[in-house]
Amino acid sequence: MSSWVAGADESHYNEHNLPIGVFSTQDDPNPRIGARIGDSILDLHRAVLSGDCQTCPSCTALREPALNRFLSMGKPVWQAVRTQIHQAVTEPALEEFAVNWMTPLSQATMHAPLVVTDFVDFNSSEAHAANLGRLRRGGASLLPPGWKNQPQGYTGRTSAIYPSGMDVTRPVGFRRDHTGTVQYGPSIALDLEAEVGFIVGGTTEPGVTVGPDSFSENVFGAVLLNDWTARDFGTEDNVATGPFNSKSFATSMSAWITPIEALDAAVAMAPAQDGQAAPHLKESDRFGYDIELAVSINGTVVSRPQFGDNYWTPPQLMSQLTSNGAPLRAGLLFGSGAVSGATREQCGSLLEMTWSGQEPLLVDGGTRLYLDDGDDVSVTATAPGPQGTRIALAEVRATVQPAQV
Repeated sequence: MSSWVAGADESHYNEHNLPIGVFSTQDDPNPRIGARIGDSILDLHRAVLSGDCQTCPSCTALREPALNRFLSMGKPVWQAVRTQIHQAVTEPALEEFAVNWMTPLSQATMHAPLVVTDFVDFNSSEAHAANLGRLRRGGASLLPPGWKNQPQGYTGRTSAIYPSGMDVTRPVGFRRDHTGTVQYGPSIALDLEAEVGFIVGGTTEPGVTVGPDSFSENVFGAVLLNDWTARDFGTEDNVATGPFNSKSFATSMSAWITPIEALDAAVAMAPAQDGQAAPHLKESDRFGYDIELAVSINGTVVSRPQFGDNYWTPPQLMSQLTSNGAPLRAGLLFGSGAVSGATREQCGSLLEMTWSGQEPLLVDGGTRLYLDDGDDVSVTATAPGPQGTRIALAEVRATVQPAQV
């Protein structure tokens, strides 16, 4: 079946994708929930108002300015609404109604799709972890102790998660100059980290460890992340606090959430593990997602990380969130950590691409060690769709602004 929406079948935002987001228009500045199809948005708020069902819980949730309540309703509701959206954009008999619910993407202003309730970022790429080991420990021990026992992660700051398109200000903090003296000032080693993030929709009870096989019951969808990092602040963080000032100032997130069901055709066998994983991380069906990322600076693609190469899988990361009995709740976001491969062209951070400043990167006819003010940074991604098609995970983009000092 194809879509009656013009250009949708040829788009990476085809009927197999249908990501969900929150938008507004000049005519109606109220943020509302919509589904993207091609270069159009199906206004779910307007669709609900035009129907007979306006008081049931799922319909009222779709009239809210953020997705949190809808996410809390669980997989059966997500599936039912997705089916209805698919019917609206493919059934010829519904076109005369649904065409009235469409808004051109060019007329929309995108907003954060949800209020993120928790943020946890992991380090799930073995190549990334090993590269950091080579750079920080001289290759003596590529992976930190216990890295293959359980995923490493840290709790981030939800107030600094920004939607794609929102500028990022260069952070200010503590760093050491060439003499080793600690100074306070703007970061001179601002980096990007290309990641895939996952949005939790289910809720679990405190004290319960959720196994990886419950992934699809608890995770609504995927986004792209740029977890901005001040590498020069990280030196002091590692001595004093762990990831804090170097990480907490900004994480950019896609404005559209790709439903997990849209990634069914992208499911792929994950790299083998060597049996060191903790018992709660054992999977009956070990899988990842065949997602190809592209990192661009000022329109120049500088790397193409492969998410399917990650050592720790998304289901294992979800399980690790509850390993100490902490509950899942709707609106929790967890990130994969930088996605990197074996070569410079597959790395998800400038730290790795430039090998900590030893191999400058060519961008715009000049060189980069880290990001300059005014740099426009984007992360995009595609994945296999059904019947030989491809779908896109919505880009995450931001421009670096000077520090406010």
